[in-house]
Amino acid sequence: MSRNQPPKGPGKSGLPGFNPQAGFRPTVGLPPSASGRLAMSPAGAAPRPASKDDITRLLQLGGANLAAGRLEHAAQAAAAVLQAEPKNPDAMHLIGLVALGKGDAEKAEKFIATAAALMPRHANVWVNLGNAQRDQGKAEEALISYHRAEMINPDYADLYLNRGQLHQDNSDYADAMDDFERLIELQPKEAASYMRAASAASDAGLFREAADYCLQALTVLGGEPAQITAILATTYERLGDLDAAVLWAEKALANAPADAGALRTWAKARRRKDKKNKALLGELRGRLESVAAAPMRAPDARLVLSELGQICDEMGDYTAAFAHFEAMNRRTSELKSLERVDRGKFIGEVEELSRLMTKENVSRMSALPGIEGEPGHEAAPVFLVGFPRSGTTLLDQILDAHPKVQVLEEMPLLNAMRKGFQGYPKALFTLDEAERATLRDIYFSELRAADADLEGRIVVDKMPLNMVHAGLIARVLPEAKFILALRHPADCVLSCFMQDFVPNGAMLNFLTLEGSARFYDRVFALWEQYRALMPLNVREVRYENLVADLRGEVEPVLNFLGLDWNEAVSDPAAHALQRGTIRTPSYSQVTQPIYASSTERWRHYEAQMKPVLPVLAPHIERLGYSL
Repeated sequence: MSRNQPPKGPGKSGLPGFNPQAGFRPTVGLPPSASGRLAMSPAGAAPRPASKDDITRLLQLGGANLAAGRLEHAAQAAAAVLQAEPKNPDAMHLIGLVALGKGDAEKAEKFIATAAALMPRHANVWVNLGNAQRDQGKAEEALISYHRAEMINPDYADLYLNRGQLHQDNSDYADAMDDFERLIELQPKEAASYMRAASAASDAGLFREAADYCLQALTVLGGEPAQITAILATTYERLGDLDAAVLWAEKALANAPADAGALRTWAKARRRKDKKNKALLGELRGRLESVAAAPMRAPDARLVLSELGQICDEMGDYTAAFAHFEAMNRRTSELKSLERVDRGKFIGEVEELSRLMTKENVSRMSALPGIEGEPGHEAAPVFLVGFPRSGTTLLDQILDAHPKVQVLEEMPLLNAMRKGFQGYPKALFTLDEAERATLRDIYFSELRAADADLEGRIVVDKMPLNMVHAGLIARVLPEAKFILALRHPADCVLSCFMQDFVPNGAMLNFLTLEGSARFYDRVFALWEQYRALMPLNVREVRYENLVADLRGEVEPVLNFLGLDWNEAVSDPAAHALQRGTIRTPSYSQVTQPIYASSTERWRHYEAQMKPVLPVLAPHIERLGYSL
């Protein structure tokens, strides 16, 4: 759920779902079919036999049209070749790339796989096959195709660009950075190589490394390209070096005044430096409103509108703020990248778990022996969960400051265990001891791969929405402890609506207030089912109490973990600045001294919240909050 990341490196096409970096390069010397004919003769004239030169020219024409984004023209050229030579591999490759450009990755895979079988020694064909598989979510198949390309040509730069993108999309950031570093070696004069590496480092929360990639680019490339300086500005803002953020943002804007990312970073860093300066807020608001009034692409508009909403909120103009957040979410819904996202998948998983998690089903669960802990580990695994924007990042910084605690921040560590559990979630009820042992090994292997100090510290897996899979955790890791972060449901829902999360299947529920409220309702209803039916070991932490009395709220949590109070946990802002790897939207809040101004924030928006309060009311009452 990280946000405000350096932009991804640019592609060579604006086509949705299409990455032509591996390109279309016709092979040389393919013998034309002796009986081949071209359907391109003048009207009324008899078709003439296709010559080798005819086919070469058509393939070159198709490739040029593909590169220019003229997909129909490229398809026509490929079809003409196939009419002359039905098994021409270059034409099949070209048809596949056209399909990929149109977003039909399944068709693309079919044609490119045929081409790869006919000309198996061409690295670019295998890379494009990997791209088609990647765009269908077939990560393992894509990695095999990329590996074939690497075996053919280990110096093929496009391989590392595309495989690195796959690793980054799958949160395999170390592998992504390895691929992008190899890309830098092969293309040291390409700005995009450094941008890709910086993006992967940023996604991993390694903001200092991201800055180093950018500084390396400036040294090698010379000058101060706006794209690189904009990323530097964003990275320094994430690190809390606000002066450097403003400096680099101004350099970017000097070269590219319309750069929305640089403009947002410039405004945000200045706002964070002087939050009480109403005149400054007015100045920032005026500049951003003038930009927002002009036509903008959706990715740019959402950045500007997000910052505008925050500025208006701090100025106390809540009506304008809400309007900007509505517009931000509306433009987010227009993103091309969301065309391939299954918007109902995550909520569908929640609803399926809710249907399955009944008293009758749980009573029929296979009996498994208890487990007190994993041999050789310092402590049982701990899961920090809660609804997004409930204070999990603040609590993360507090706990991580303790010398005996290591918090792994929002890494999809549970995913491998879920994927390795055949038949999940129904298989929860029939899990046997051998299967449980295998799943435990998978999870602890993921922790070790994330550099968890399992032998020396208490490891906390902080991923808020893992609360949805509390039943899985309880069955596989019965010794696990849960820390549940709570905040007034109305504040959680409003804050999620106002936050420009990285849009994915779960976060898309926050594009409307109604969607946010119903998502909260479904997630917490499922959580309560788990609490009622399964023996979860849970300690609750309330955000409102945390900001009012840190020690009073945190010391019982430390005791729950078997730890004594340590004064290091009392200054989470200092720890956050020193840590420098906060990947969540709350990074700018937790690097400040603790403040209570975000409690009861929803009351400023009571009129807008009124339609969704009935959905939240049962949870508000059950948790002891009030309307």
